[in-house]
Amino acid sequence: MPLRMPRVDPTATKLLREFSHEAPLMSCLVDPTGRWCFAGGRSRRIYVTDLNSGVTESLEDHESWVVTSARWGADDIAVVSPSPEPLPPPPPPPRSLSRSGPATADSKLQQTGAVVVTGDLVGRLIAWDTAGQWPLVRWSIETGHGTLRTVAVSGDGRLVATGGGDGLVRLWSLTDGSPVRELANHTCPVFSTLFHPDGKHLLTGDRGEQTIRQWELETGREVRRFDAQDLSNYKGGTDINYGGVRDIAMTTDGRLLLCCGRNSYAKPGLILQFDWKTGKQVRKQVSTFTNSIFHHLAMHENGFYITAGVGAQTGELWFWKPEQEEKLASLKVSGPAYGLDLHPDGRHLLVAQMGGPRTYGDRGTVGLYEMPPGG
Repeated sequence: MPLRMPRVDPTATKLLREFSHEAPLMSCLVDPTGRWCFAGGRSRRIYVTDLNSGVTESLEDHESWVVTSARWGADDIAVVSPSPEPLPPPPPPPRSLSRSGPATADSKLQQTGAVVVTGDLVGRLIAWDTAGQWPLVRWSIETGHGTLRTVAVSGDGRLVATGGGDGLVRLWSLTDGSPVRELANHTCPVFSTLFHPDGKHLLTGDRGEQTIRQWELETGREVRRFDAQDLSNYKGGTDINYGGVRDIAMTTDGRLLLCCGRNSYAKPGLILQFDWKTGKQVRKQVSTFTNSIFHHLAMHENGFYITAGVGAQTGELWFWKPEQEEKLASLKVSGPAYGLDLHPDGRHLLVAQMGGPRTYGDRGTVGLYEMPPGG
């Protein structure tokens, strides 16, 4: 049975282990069973790490930088927590771990209730079944976005949403990757997606206009917009907007919609909060992490949320309660933190980072962090 989110103390978060990678990392995700971390970045490879042994398989299934991922797990999926100490390595993976055609998983695997979806910059989207001994490819498709930026999976495990540089949002079947619907109203790249817990709506955030749009899934109709102009990051003289709605989350009670990015050019990372009923902005939470961008949000059932950010050469984790102006805690990590995921057990975090002497890094690290019992 799945684990319920425990009471944890985010202020005592500590690093347990780090997993080194050969490429600078931009994304990471824990599969629904809690056993594997999927990480990607400035490489066409996807890195699958067994969290208990630390053994990493490097797979060449993607066609460009792997920048986004999402997961879905059935209610009856058992969750495994990382062991306090590394365990012996697992058996070697089967040859069919990598893609050799449209799909390599058999019909039984196609019905599993644990799926990870990974996407790369040129638009390749791959779904992995993770309930078995090793992850296996369920399907692999070309999304047609030109530049893929974001992916999300609906709570019922039926739909996958993608967005990217063409400003379009596309819906796909999680079962086989077939197209379902196209949503067209954004006039600039789509950076973030989130299925509303009510199962009836999708939220999408863009870069140029700094808006979050709410879509009705049944009809494909846009029903309203949230104004996130405070995440604008336009730098005069370059004609480039470095801002945008980098990630979207909702509080567990459904009262607040949150989004993150940057508080204008060369300023600190910023989180905006909106009242769900009225659509009005009700609060800003600004970090003291100067010249930074928050790329990801993770909401914990205990009522706090976590953000991961990047500075010029540094990275930080921040912990907040939505209703409090002051942070609960912050934690420096070993490099710019481009990826963040909350482990399904509610006690661990995975953070994807870049590292190395170069401006944009030449290697990567996934940090495994623990939030001890408390709160």
